[in-house]
Amino acid sequence: MSGQLARIGTAALCMAVAGFTVWRSVPVLGFALAEHQAEESTDTAPLKTFAATLETGALAEAAMQSAIPQARPADRIEAATRLLKRRPLSSNAWFDLATARLADGKGMAEVAQALRLSALTGPNESVLMASRALFALSLWSALPDDLRRRTAQDIAGGWDRFETSDKLVMRLTLSTSPVMRTELTTLLRQADGMNRARLDDLGLGPAAPAQPEGSVP
Repeated sequence: MSGQLARIGTAALCMAVAGFTVWRSVPVLGFALAEHQAEESTDTAPLKTFAATLETGALAEAAMQSAIPQARPADRIEAATRLLKRRPLSSNAWFDLATARLADGKGMAEVAQALRLSALTGPNESVLMASRALFALSLWSALPDDLRRRTAQDIAGGWDRFETSDKLVMRLTLSTSPVMRTELTTLLRQADGMNRARLDDLGLGPAAPAQPEGSVP
């Protein structure tokens, strides 16, 4: 009799666990449908309901943030801040916050803080490293020393993610700023992975030796 009761109890427990799992998965399934609809219509309103749910809150915040790249900077700041409350280790959200703060006219200290936290939480994410590097180069003269070193590391780590056009933009930028060129060259030569060929791609290879007068090049 006791064995039969034990089997009944075990079966009941298994059914309860299975039922609980299915019940808790319903919001996730609903979110997947709402996310698909938002992608097709660019309307993020259906996602707001899922932002308040434990299972889908962070996913919904991230989906809403990615859906508003052209939104007002203030809205982007608000969206990134909400996401970071749920995912404080989201390196992409910190980077989005940095770009939004710059677009909103925030001080360099606030921009640098978010950029630094993006590097701290995502030091080796190659796609993000490439994006951070391009963004940081435009701010070079205002960057603190630690972020200048970080930018050199991001260029090296994100190298394979750069498009040809990205490298051309970097090369042109460096050609118009001798001071930046000198500073970045020194840092890149200390960065892992920046070999001679990569430096040459950026126009940072050693200068050609001067030809003696009367010699044929």
